[in-house]
Amino acid sequence: MSTITTSTTPTVDEALVAEAAIVRHRAESLRQQAAKLDEVLGMSYRRRASELEMEAWLLEVRAGVPEPLLHHAA
Repeated sequence: MSTITTSTTPTVDEALVAEAAIVRHRAESLRQQAAKLDEVLGMSYRRRASELEMEAWLLEVRAGVPEPLLHHAA
């Protein structure tokens, strides 16, 4: 009796990857704006940018992006 093995390639949810890119772009925009604001407001913008970067990372994980290709969360 022979055993048939099949290689399964994980599929990536492109819709979630696209959503992650949008969220990451918003985080980058907030970081750029933070540089032009006073210290307290700038800190709030950077904190929110970090939250968005974490959300984007989680979206990529949920989408099935292979670990070596994941963007790093702040």
